[in-house]
Amino acid sequence: MAANSVGFALRPLSIELPGSLSASLKLFALCAILIFSFVPVAIYINLSQIFLLVFCVITMCCYLVRLEADIFASLVLIALISLSQASGILHSPVSDKNYLTPFLFLTSMLIGPSVMLLAKSYPPGTISRLMPRIIHWILIFLSIECVSRLIFSPYMPASAERDVTDSFYLYKGSLFFFDSNFAGIEILCLLALMFAFRDVIGRKRWLLAYILLFATLSRASIAAGICQLIIYKLWRWRAWTFIGLLALQALIIVKLFIDYITRGNETTQSMDASFSTKFFILTLMTAIYRQADTAQRLFGIGVGNLFNLAGIFAHNIVATLVLELGIVGSLLLAVYIWVLARKCPASIYLLVLPVIILGFSLVSTSMPYFFVVLGMLAALRGTPRDGTGLPGNEPANRSREAQKG
Repeated sequence: MAANSVGFALRPLSIELPGSLSASLKLFALCAILIFSFVPVAIYINLSQIFLLVFCVITMCCYLVRLEADIFASLVLIALISLSQASGILHSPVSDKNYLTPFLFLTSMLIGPSVMLLAKSYPPGTISRLMPRIIHWILIFLSIECVSRLIFSPYMPASAERDVTDSFYLYKGSLFFFDSNFAGIEILCLLALMFAFRDVIGRKRWLLAYILLFATLSRASIAAGICQLIIYKLWRWRAWTFIGLLALQALIIVKLFIDYITRGNETTQSMDASFSTKFFILTLMTAIYRQADTAQRLFGIGVGNLFNLAGIFAHNIVATLVLELGIVGSLLLAVYIWVLARKCPASIYLLVLPVIILGFSLVSTSMPYFFVVLGMLAALRGTPRDGTGLPGNEPANRSREAQKG
């Protein structure tokens, strides 16, 4: 995956601090956004989101007069999604409406263009020396999360509320996350970042990242991680691999859902009660969608509001898009991701695809780690790390360098 000698050769090099105060503040803001996006500080509400919002606003103010077209378009899309969510919550039949989750969702989206702005203001060499250090501290946090989860999970309230005797569910509760599935999403996003900077990441960090992924005991996260690795190894045929993996997932889900509908939940329940819940959510989604009016179908009911409506969270990317974001919100979110990822192949194949695969089991709208990696990869456009330099693209890469020469 990574040339260990290259990684060790770059490690002793120090990061040159910028000379001006404003440049130093921008570098500090970039490091803070990267770290706080992966390390949650949860006290009543996610305080790390407040820090992220402050840094993002400062960044936008610094660059307000010279925004690129893609970044300006992403900001416009965030504004439109805000209006869509506001309209959805306004027309929602829920009496006790959730405003915090939509706010956290929009804050997370703002991270993407902010990180892209900050990262593009530094030469690739500076970013290459910075990222191994950021990844190092994130891996330390994830290691602490893993060890503490395996030790304290049996005593967590979530474990006490259900019968998890002799089950791997006994070790899925976390001090930092409600469920280890969230740690799985975070590790997948981190791996996407590591693939982009693979030549400066030592083998020990790769090994640790995959150990932490398997230690989440999240089958969906592990499956998505394997698919991510497969598409990396088959990079020359990435488009066909991408289509094949998505088609395979769709076929499996449709087959199991048909069995769930025709035979009841006996088939899926015999496999796993939690797995059965995902199909129950899809069934509930279709029932709610039939009764929804035009405004609810267009704008949804607001992210995080399905629980107040049906007593269950939308642990499914389809239910989140259909019920909570609606047609308009889903299309705007898809365009937002396309705007930031369209010129960086690594974003689509190594970040978006794993999250989609994992999304059937779990999706979180407030994913600062997803949007921070999306923004960082977007900043790599036109550089050897934008995905065009991955295995299978070496000839094209050399031809591009020759033309520049």
